[in-house]
Amino acid sequence: MSGVEIPPVEISKVELELSSLVIAHAVLNPYVTKWDVDRFSQPVSKHVDKTTYFEYPKWGHIWDPATVLDLHGRVLVWYLPGIMPSQRVEHLNQIHLPLKGSLVKEAKNKNQANKRFGHRHVPEVDPAIGDAIFGHGRLMTAIATFQQGHMRLVDRLYESPHLRSPAVKQYLQDIAYAEEFWNSITEVTLPDLTCVGKQAIAAKDDLDRTISRTTTPWPSIYVGIDVIVNQETPPHLDTISAPSLLDLVVSLGTHDSHFHISDLGIIFAYLPGTMIYLAGKFLHHSVPKWEKGERIALAHYMKDMVHSRFGVQRPAFTQQKDILGKFLQG
Repeated sequence: MSGVEIPPVEISKVELELSSLVIAHAVLNPYVTKWDVDRFSQPVSKHVDKTTYFEYPKWGHIWDPATVLDLHGRVLVWYLPGIMPSQRVEHLNQIHLPLKGSLVKEAKNKNQANKRFGHRHVPEVDPAIGDAIFGHGRLMTAIATFQQGHMRLVDRLYESPHLRSPAVKQYLQDIAYAEEFWNSITEVTLPDLTCVGKQAIAAKDDLDRTISRTTTPWPSIYVGIDVIVNQETPPHLDTISAPSLLDLVVSLGTHDSHFHISDLGIIFAYLPGTMIYLAGKFLHHSVPKWEKGERIALAHYMKDMVHSRFGVQRPAFTQQKDILGKFLQG
């Protein structure tokens, strides 16, 4: 998209056309597993090797837009590289500069391994700057969450303390136009999940008296957004989710990292401008150390217990045939 002017705080028609092409490419490039997601997602003992019962694919490096399906055509992963042009990434990178002082660099409890915090990665930087431009660490925000140890359906919900920070409030206002764009992409790729997300946000508004809240506008259909800056992400599962509540990760920055899904034997090119939806509840994923540049990742997630507190039903997995039908009708 070189030579095309991109407005700084508005998604252009050209970007909408680009996103449609990338999604269409992904729909027409499916990778199909040999197992049923309902059975594969069932929890097993730590001592049980899942490969005894399920054949793990070994698909290796993937660069082109793609989907991953179970044997019944249910979507487990959307891989959408290049869905945002470099000019948009540059605009979004600038929005993250004021967050540098708000990033939490390590877990509070240093005696326990905390999967939410990766190993600090120091990219190559200008010696005159003396540090990474965007900093290091993580900012965890959620519009509705339980206090630790208080997760009964009658317990009170809270907003993340970070939402009271002026810098975070301004950040959410600045990023809102992009989040609305990502919401619209989710509506196309995962319509049932989008419906559930909107129901949860609406239920939160109806139950505001039960939530200790700020006046911070929340731009996403996901109840939680983590900003991860210049950190490796160790292999992990997203335990607070549900199998059909696919996470969304958005890649920004200037890096050359890769996104691994070990259960599928996949290594995705994870350059800035990439979006990935995945069933993180049961697919182990990670981002190991990279070679060049700085990594910014926005991890969007839904909390199953919060949705349950709001009385919102879990969505069905999206079927590839339904997405194909929409494109053919369009």
